[in-house]
Amino acid sequence: MQAEGRRPSGDSAGDDYRHPLVHISTPNPCRYANAPAAELVNAAVEQQKITELRLRRTFGGAEAAAPSPAAAAPADRRAAPPRSPITTHVLDTCLGRPAPDVGIRLCRTAPGSAGAAWETVAEGRTNADGRVGDLLPAVGYVAPGHYRITFDVDEYQQRVRAEHPAFFQQRRFYPSVSVEFEIRPDQTKEHFHVPLTWNPFGYSTYRGS
Repeated sequence: MQAEGRRPSGDSAGDDYRHPLVHISTPNPCRYANAPAAELVNAAVEQQKITELRLRRTFGGAEAAAPSPAAAAPADRRAAPPRSPITTHVLDTCLGRPAPDVGIRLCRTAPGSAGAAWETVAEGRTNADGRVGDLLPAVGYVAPGHYRITFDVDEYQQRVRAEHPAFFQQRRFYPSVSVEFEIRPDQTKEHFHVPLTWNPFGYSTYRGS
């Protein structure tokens, strides 16, 4: 009986003889389309599907046959990171760039005041990208009510005028800009992005995403 992997006696082949049933080769490096972390997620999802199939064959029944939410969901789905339910940013349309370090105050009408009194909910300043993303805790909920965001554009205009004296006049026209909006009780789990596009003689706002 011939031993596996050895050249038969009398064989005249060279040193590269390969047994027809035993052939070991060095694998080529694998190239994946996704990042390693994504490949691990895909592999875990596929393994879960295999396990569920085995459970169905072994035990049967509707409970074993129902796929889990993790297996049913797309492998590349990622949960959105938590964020403040109210965010804003300021764009200087005169200079055509984000407005950094603008003071922001978020207020809400005080309960029982019938809209006559305001209480400060949060304060912040825009970052280098003109945004404020952490006005409120990232809890996925915002209290309903009548809100107002006030932008300290006067301080900002004084600062940019020192950098561009020919671009901005000395006297201000808008000392501040306030935007009011209302969140209904059925909107408490939604996200509200309230940006401001500003120049010394005009501004606009809208509900963003």
